[in-house]
Amino acid sequence: MADYIVINDDLRTMQIPESITLLGVESDDDVHKIPFQMPKEYCGFDLSTFSARINYMNANGDGDIYIVDDLATSGDTMTFTWLVGRSACAYKGNTKFIVCLKLFDNNANVIKEFNTTVYSLPVLEGLETTEAVVQQNADIIEDILQKIEAAGSIDLSNYYTKAETAELIPTRLPNPYKLTINNTEYDGSAPVDMTIEVTTEVLATAEGKIIHVVDAVPMAVSSLELYDSEDDQITTAVIAIANKNLFRLDLIGAQVVSKGLTFTKNADGSITVNGTSTGTYPMTSCSIDKNIFAVGNTYTVSTGKTSGYTYVQLILNYADGTTDYMVARNNARSFTITKEVSSCTGSVQITDSGVTVANETIYPMLELSDTASAFVNNTYSTMNFNGSVMPVLPDAISNVWSNDDFVANIVMEYEADTVLTKIDDYAKANLNAKSGAILSVSHDGNGTVMIGLG
Repeated sequence: MADYIVINDDLRTMQIPESITLLGVESDDDVHKIPFQMPKEYCGFDLSTFSARINYMNANGDGDIYIVDDLATSGDTMTFTWLVGRSACAYKGNTKFIVCLKLFDNNANVIKEFNTTVYSLPVLEGLETTEAVVQQNADIIEDILQKIEAAGSIDLSNYYTKAETAELIPTRLPNPYKLTINNTEYDGSAPVDMTIEVTTEVLATAEGKIIHVVDAVPMAVSSLELYDSEDDQITTAVIAIANKNLFRLDLIGAQVVSKGLTFTKNADGSITVNGTSTGTYPMTSCSIDKNIFAVGNTYTVSTGKTSGYTYVQLILNYADGTTDYMVARNNARSFTITKEVSSCTGSVQITDSGVTVANETIYPMLELSDTASAFVNNTYSTMNFNGSVMPVLPDAISNVWSNDDFVANIVMEYEADTVLTKIDDYAKANLNAKSGAILSVSHDGNGTVMIGLG
């Protein structure tokens, strides 16, 4: 039975048995396995759910990692091996190493990490001819390519977070066998420099008392900030999110009888009116959020019809005590807000008594625009903003505002990561992706390796 390097219960120290005296000889490559044993649990954590790796630095100071792929459990212990590759034995002298355990969440972010202290094992002096040096393999890249040949592709997301992906590809590769990268053959006559750069790009930004987002990116915003009238940042408020129809049809009753007329709300949000009015101004009405109205913005109210008795009316009460009535009958009505709105009521109604209405359907619409667009039923929801929870805008055109009067300005940004992968002068590719993209490697079956985003 193999003698193990035993990681103690504290997960910080190791015991190296007398039988393990060296790591290898210069230029050894995948011929020596070092076995490890450690406890399966630590402080209530099941360590078998963690990803294990060996972080090492050879005698020349070159650092690298070995990803454990044979972790096994038996009772209260776990075992695994380190298959020592060429980079660990590249130079005579002591190679330092630690054991690292990482736990990832569903987005490949590290949420737990354990590390042992540093230990070392010697690498003895060897001798290799020039021809052999030219033919040596890059440990990590060659391992990936072999797996690609077998499986067709490999996804690195099980092993690396985005930040760690850069560790996977060394800054400088030892001369590998001939390799074709992006249709260019590399013969190993010179080193290849490989780098990965990840930068953040702002795709869109907007601000105001109400933000009207046209063709919104269908994902959560990456930055949302609220400010009061003194430009001080607010961390707690109620946020309202709606599609382009700001008329609160969701507050209209399913069927309302008023002065002889029956107002029936249909499944698509339209309202059908029937009956003979027995008094003036029969109606069905709803309140409309006053904070959707910002000074300087232009709004349009429409009915979606060209004839008939029914109409849509908005009653705008202002902070100075005055009132405006915005009426749209069989044509749309646009208006610009010039002063602060203190309350608003929307209604579908007719004016006179004794009017008979037969199956007249009206499509109430209020939008932040100077022209009317096709009717859509309104959608409306609220969320408690605590400074970190970001809203998701599900519609192509959406509105975001706050129901709290102390919110004077909202600033919103969408961001994405721009990843630049560079392989010497042979291959350059700009790849755009959402945050959290994982670098992957694929093979076309004809000797070409493609590096991109999975």
